[in-house]
Parts: sequence; structure tokens; C-alpha cells
Amino acid sequence: KQWYQRRVAITAGSYTFNGSTLNVFVTTLPNNTKETIDPEKHLKLENLKNSLAAIRHARWFEENAYQSSIRILVRILKDFKKRIPFFMNVNPWTIDLLAHHSAVSNTNGNTLSVPQVFRRCLQLLAAGILLPGSASISDPCEPGFVKAHSFMSYEHQDELACGAQTLLRALSHGGYKEILAMKGARKITFENAVMFDGIIVTPSKLAYEKPTEPAEAMETNGS
Repeated sequence: KQWYQRRVAITAGSYTFNGSTLNVFVTTLPNNTKETIDPEKHLKLENLKNSLAAIRHARWFEENAYQSSIRILVRILKDFKKRIPFFMNVNPWTIDLLAHHSAVSNTNGNTLSVPQVFRRCLQLLAAGILLPGSASISDPCEPGFVKAHSFMSYEHQDELACGAQTLLRALSHGGYKEILAMKGARKITFENAVMFDGIIVTPSKLAYEKPTEPAEAMETNGS
């Protein structure tokens, strides 16, 4: 059997080989980001800093996500990100922090099972842990108190809380198969009421209303 080796030039970005995706991040030492970056020769400083942050995130998760329930919940939430509209705006790092917080930050300090962690995650989201003005989850890899959801708009935060409330009600009435998209289960909807075990679950209504531009400002801009 003959083997062939193919060499390709790899730069930062995403590459797909035989159905598998490889994400490549390029960065430099933290000290180099202050003075030695030449915009004409090097990558953008913002991209280098984002790659450094990705390294910090990976190290933190490897050291702290020691419970199997955390990693299982991460996989579930990343599946949500692919198929549930209001989860698509949640980045992977926030998912990691949310899964860790759901499993570890409980009052009695006991280790929770996967179903318990999953329910608690929905309860936290439904209660508004990622809404404006909430205690939120602090980013452990950033100095000071940086909220994990600071990148999300008010609209997306509201959609996430409302969607989690609907999922939690469905879960409470036996709709776990629909939530997890198990084989043979019907597709769950967030626009119309759905019946679970004889109980009608009505989706929550959005609370946030985007401020309208004052009439005077509109006339000024128009002139």
C-alpha cells in the first residue's frame, strides 16, 4: 500500500478535511502585542488578542471542568446553538461558563447529576442570569468583573430568557424528548402553544422593546 503525504500552507481560519473542521488560531506572546505589532506585516491586533483569550479559555476549562456533567451539558448546549434560534447568539465561552456555573455553584456543594444540572441551567437562564442588571457570571479569565454575556444585545438577552422559560415549562411537563430532539419526537416550537402530557405550554412573550428615535431627532436627521 502506497502512502501519499500532502503539505498545505495553513493560516488562521477554518479548514475542512474529510468532513472534519479544523480551527486555526494564530497569536503571539502577550508582551509582543504592546509595541512590536506592525499593522502592515502582522495580523490585526484584535485577532491576536482574541486568540490569546481562546488559549486562556481552553486552559481554564481543562483545569476546572472536571465533572463529567459539565462536559455533557456543554455538548447539549452546543447542540442547542445549532438548532434553537435564541441559542445561536451565545458564544462557546459563555456556554462553557454557564455549564460550569450550573454544575458547581449550588448552595450545598453536592455533585449534581446530568438531569439536575440541565434543569438548573434552564432555571438560571429563565430567571434572568444573563439579563441586564443581573448578577450574571463573571469571566474568570479577564481582570475585574466582566460579565460573560456582555457581548450580547438586549434583544438577544431577552430572547434567551424567554426561550429558556418555554423550555423549562416543557421540561416540567415531560417534554424532554422534544427539547433534546430525540428520534421520533416532534419538533418543539417557540411561536405557538404546544401540549405536553395534557398540559398546554404557551411560549413566553418578549419584554424588551427597542427605544424609538425621538421625532425631533428624526426631523433633524432628515433635514
